[in-house]
Parts: sequence; C-alpha cells; structure tokens
Amino acid sequence: QLDPVRSLFAQSNNSGKEAQGQIDALDDSTNVIVQEFRQNYQQLIDLTAYNDQLEILIDRQERKMVRIEQDVARISSLTRSVMPLMFKMIDALDTFVELDVPFLIDERRQRVQGLRTLMNNPDASPAEKYRKISEAYEIENEYGRTIEAYTGKVSPDDDRTVNFLRIGRIALTYLTTDGSKGGYYDLNDEVFLKSTGSIRRSNEDGLKIASKQAPPALIQIPIYKDK
Repeated sequence: QLDPVRSLFAQSNNSGKEAQGQIDALDDSTNVIVQEFRQNYQQLIDLTAYNDQLEILIDRQERKMVRIEQDVARISSLTRSVMPLMFKMIDALDTFVELDVPFLIDERRQRVQGLRTLMNNPDASPAEKYRKISEAYEIENEYGRTIEAYTGKVSPDDDRTVNFLRIGRIALTYLTTDGSKGGYYDLNDEVFLKSTGSIRRSNEDGLKIASKQAPPALIQIPIYKDK
C-alpha cells in the first residue's frame, strides 16, 4: 500500500529538483541580465557625459569658426588696401635708388626688380611681400651709416675694374687697382671727377680702413668740387 505513496513522493521530489534547477538557471540568467543592464546603464551615463562635453566643444568650435571667418574677411579687406601701398613703396624705392649716389647700383636695381617679381608671385603671401619690402628699406637705411669697400666699374663704357670707397651717402670715391688714378662722385654735378694726389692718398687710407686692414682714423674725403 505504501508503494504508490513512495512513487508519488519520488515523482514529487524529482519535480521539485527540476523546478529548483529551473529556478537556479533562471536566477543565473537574471543575474547575467542584471549585470549586463548595469554595464549598459553605466555606458549610457558615460556616453551621456561625453556627449554633453562634445556639445560644449562643438559650440566653442562653431563660435571660433565664426570669429575666424570674420578675421578672414577683415584680412581680405586689409590685403586689398595694403597691396596698392606696397606697390607705391616699391616705386618710391626705385625712384630713390635712381636719384641716390650711384654706389652698388646694379645690386640695388636688381633688389627692386626682385620685389616687383615677388609682387606678381601668387604663391607668396602678403606678409612675405611686405617683409621683403621692409628688408629692402632697412638695407637702404643701413647704407647711410656704414662705410664699405667694393670693386666695380665707374661706368658701363669703362672696362676698368676699380676699388670703390663708400662713406655713408656723403662720399663715393674710387682708385684704380694700381693706385695711379682715382676719382670721386660730385654730389652737386652728379658726375665722377678726377682726384688730386692728396685725395688719392686719403682714398687709399679709407679703403684700408673699410677693408679692416687699418684702424679707424680721420681721412679727407671729397664731396663736391669747389666753385
């Protein structure tokens, strides 16, 4: 009489074990889902914070882009105003070189021509063009407070190579290589005149000083012919 009861109890026990196994499996599955939820929720929080930061950065970038566009517009307007000024500066420099004492005349003319070529170069920026023009002006300014010895020709028609002495912009003299003949540029008549013996000796001393072959000393320099 107890067998049916035992059988029922065994079946009930087996069913309970199966149910418990299902509960355990469900609990494990629930734990996995909860863990995934927590991870996803944390990622959502992180992404939300990241997006908020990106929005701030994007807003700043957009405002910066607006400022840059405004600056570019102002620069374009300024460039249109500066370009004619730079051409005028080159023309003024060209005129100055032609009217000045004719020292290093070929070199200075080439410098002016180089500036004109640069102005027609589309790859050169306005800043570079202005810098080169300023450098040319600075070079010309420097000539007025320095002395220099160099070789060259008195005129294109004269094949002789002579030694020139430039003292600022107030004197330009020369001596032939053998020292037998010399001359100076007359600032009044704007022509080269022949030097006397004493002037040639002073010129020779000046060339040594300019070439740093002799210490600085007082020398006599011709500026213009006595009237």
